[in-house]
Amino acid sequence: MSVEVSTDERFDFADFSNEDWSEREYVGCSFVESDLSELRTRGVTFTDCDFSGANLSRSSHSASAFRNCHFERAHLNKVEMTDCSLLGTVITNSRVRPMTLIDCDLSLTSIGGVDLSGVVLRGCRLREANLSDSTLIGADLSGTDLTGVRAIGTKLGKADLRGARVDPMLWLQASVVDALVDAGQALEFAAAHGLRIGGE
Repeated sequence: MSVEVSTDERFDFADFSNEDWSEREYVGCSFVESDLSELRTRGVTFTDCDFSGANLSRSSHSASAFRNCHFERAHLNKVEMTDCSLLGTVITNSRVRPMTLIDCDLSLTSIGGVDLSGVVLRGCRLREANLSDSTLIGADLSGTDLTGVRAIGTKLGKADLRGARVDPMLWLQASVVDALVDAGQALEFAAAHGLRIGGE
């Protein structure tokens, strides 16, 4: 099956709501203020695309990619993604919750200062992502790869971190009050804070 490719095209203010897309590729395209609500994609790739002000609420995506894309003032609430890539994407001043991402790659993404309370990022890769000043209270981060994450001022209270790969710096940078961790992570937290475990 051939892939439909669009390069440097503008789809600003367009209405794509409730459509089904598959085997498409968009490179350097603009979707400013477009309506992509309830859009369903499978095998669709967006690279260097601008989604400023776009509405993707209640959309669902499988094996698709948003690489080095920009979401400013976007509506991403109730978005569902499975086995997708958001490598290098920047999300700012956007509404993103609730959101469910399963087994997705968010490496090198920038989601600093965004309210991600209660979102599901289960089994995702967030290597070297920027989560500084973001709020992930009650988020499900179980099984995620948080290696190299920037977490200065990040709030992880009541988040589920069980099974996540966590660098020692996260325990020092982020607030993890009431977070749910496994036994190994509890030992890592203690070591990061210079605590000694034992009777001596």
